Amino acid sequence: MITNEQYRFLRNRPSFSHFPVEHFDQLAKEIRFRKIPREQIFFFGGDKREYLFVLHKGYARIEQYDQTGTFSYLDYIREGESFPFGDIFNTDIYHYTAIAVTDLEYFMVPMNLYEDLSKINPRQMLYLAKKLSNILRFEELRLRNAMVASASERVVQVLALLYWDICQAAQLNTLPFPIHIQEISRLAATTRETASQVLKRLKKENRIAYSHKKLTFLDIDFFLEHLSETR
Repeated sequence: MITNEQYRFLRNRPSFSHFPVEHFDQLAKEIRFRKIPREQIFFFGGDKREYLFVLHKGYARIEQYDQTGTFSYLDYIREGESFPFGDIFNTDIYHYTAIAVTDLEYFMVPMNLYEDLSKINPRQMLYLAKKLSNILRFEELRLRNAMVASASERVVQVLALLYWDICQAAQLNTLPFPIHIQEISRLAATTRETASQVLKRLKKENRIAYSHKKLTFLDIDFFLEHLSETR
């Protein structure tokens, strides 16, 4: 059972605000609240897709691997966001693994009920269509970044996307979770050595501060200019 405060929090989330009150109340009766520590796994790729997750406090990372077990995809979920949406109405398994990158508080929403109530609410379906369109647009940005010939430029644009997607939304200059150089290299489709060299250069130029996996953006205009090149 969720509290009145949690009810209001969820009711104001875009993922739920388009439901009529009676339908949201149906959902609210089935929603469960949980807490997990950093590095704990929500679910594995291939698990049955039973829940929509809503992050109340904290951030998550999603990872996907190919059939050989080689890493193929990495992304992050912001505080306050719901996921996964990519397979809604379409499949009954999770296609990636989700991991807490900070201590987390989150809600578990039965996916079948969420889908059933969405189908009979035109405003909710319009929201989902726009949501999926925005997800696709962001992934197109990432794909275009991956096609840039210069590996160093890919690292800079990955940092720009992290600022835009995570920090700017929360009005922060520091990434709100630790990030390894290896994660940055994976996002940029390059080697750890290249990512490390670019970070060192950006630190020397006072574009960023980076220490003990803590990344702070110092020259915001620089990264926004690089982001505009990908859009």
